[in-house]
Amino acid sequence: LNNQNSPRAIPPEAAIKKLARSPPNLTCPNCGTYSKYGFTTICIKYHTFVCNACKSSHQAVSHRCKSLTMSSWDHGEVLALQTKGNDYARRVWLAYAPEVGVGR
Repeated sequence: LNNQNSPRAIPPEAAIKKLARSPPNLTCPNCGTYSKYGFTTICIKYHTFVCNACKSSHQAVSHRCKSLTMSSWDHGEVLALQTKGNDYARRVWLAYAPEVGVGR
């Protein structure tokens, strides 16, 4: 039995694309850049959808990043992104960081 809300109800690649377009994931958690179509890179360490500029910053400190369209995905990664994602990162990892644009 496949429940429509189950992570296994649709292929992982389709589920990842759907998550990329969900409202909380349309804003980069690091810099606040907004993309109405979503971002094409996921930082695996923090389970976040990030802009290209922040992708480069993550990669500079050896964080693994995967492409939304050019990478293979499994159901475990989909589940991790469903339970975490950009909102989780803002609440947990960035809770005490200055707001984007403050202090510039």
